[in-house]
Parts: sequence; structure tokens; C-alpha cells
Amino acid sequence: MAKETLTVQKAPKRGWLELTAQSVTIADGFEFENDGTTLLYIANTAGAAVLTPTIQKTVDGATPSKTITVAASENGVVGPFDVGVYNDSDGMVQLTTDKDLPDIVQCVSVVKG
Repeated sequence: MAKETLTVQKAPKRGWLELTAQSVTIADGFEFENDGTTLLYIANTAGAAVLTPTIQKTVDGATPSKTITVAASENGVVGPFDVGVYNDSDGMVQLTTDKDLPDIVQCVSVVKG
């Protein structure tokens, strides 16, 4: 199965943005386009989940690792993601999860200016 690509919605500087729900399955992980202002919103009504973003930058010859734990029945936002640390060569942030996130997963980028 291919990696899932989430659609990033652009939040207007002034105004309202209605989020469009997306879901993520374990399969091969997921990715989203990142401009350095992108936030990942998760509404998790299932059990606890662990997200692992791929860090693209090496420090002293090693690639550090990071995990993000989303507690059961927790809603929250993670990000923004530094482009020099998290973006791959295609400008995407890559993440894996230890369980399906069947509820709401959404990426929002804040319009600059």
C-alpha cells in the first residue's frame, strides 16, 4: 500500500476555515506538504496512539528520533514543523503511526503576511 498524502488547508489571515476530516491508517504511514507554518490537528476518539515523524537532519553523524503521543480521547495540535529538520527533498513531512486514526486528522497552514 502507498503512503497516504493528507491535503493541507490554507487558513486565511482573517476569517474562518472549516476543517475537512481525513483519516489515517497504519499501512505505510502518511505525509503532508510543509511550508514551515503547517500544523497537524488530531481529534482522537480511539485509544492512545504514537506518531513518529521522520527527522531528515543529522546531528553529529546521527539522525535523532522523536515521538508524539496522543492520549485516548484527546484532541490537539502539533507543529509547526521546521522545514530544515522535517521536510524531505519533496517538501513533505513523513510520519508513521502505531494505530489507525479513524477520526479527524487535518493539516492547516497559516497564510503569512
